[in-house]
Amino acid sequence: MRKMTPSSGEAWIGYSLKITQHRLRQRLEAELAGTGVSAAQNAVLLAIGDNPQISNASLARAAFVTPQSMQGMLVTLERDGFILRTPHPEHGRIIMTELTEKGKAAAEAGAMASETVERQMLAGLTKDEAKLLGELLQRCAEALEGTDK
Repeated sequence: MRKMTPSSGEAWIGYSLKITQHRLRQRLEAELAGTGVSAAQNAVLLAIGDNPQISNASLARAAFVTPQSMQGMLVTLERDGFILRTPHPEHGRIIMTELTEKGKAAAEAGAMASETVERQMLAGLTKDEAKLLGELLQRCAEALEGTDK
């Protein structure tokens, strides 16, 4: 196998993915600036909106943070009035997390911001190319899943 180098002119796909992810995050943070939440917090609000009984571990995965960081994020979101956390009426160890009206409004604005940024990112692709890109990236992610040691 030939070694790729930056001067060889060959694309480093992983590096291109990282650049794209970084720019995507920057654009999303800029779009979210008026909502009062970060991109990670937006992901959490959207996940809670889809499933109020979602676990902290699942929320951490949705926001790409550690469970410890998620706990701090939930404390902040609750303090700032975006979520309400209450014990489950039948299962004492389960904490129910719900969006407040402020949280619902922020999640809706965040969803619109995400769609705006994604449309911008895909503007140079045809519909078929965008679909293919999504499928190829999914296959790449699946090929790497479970390879962490």
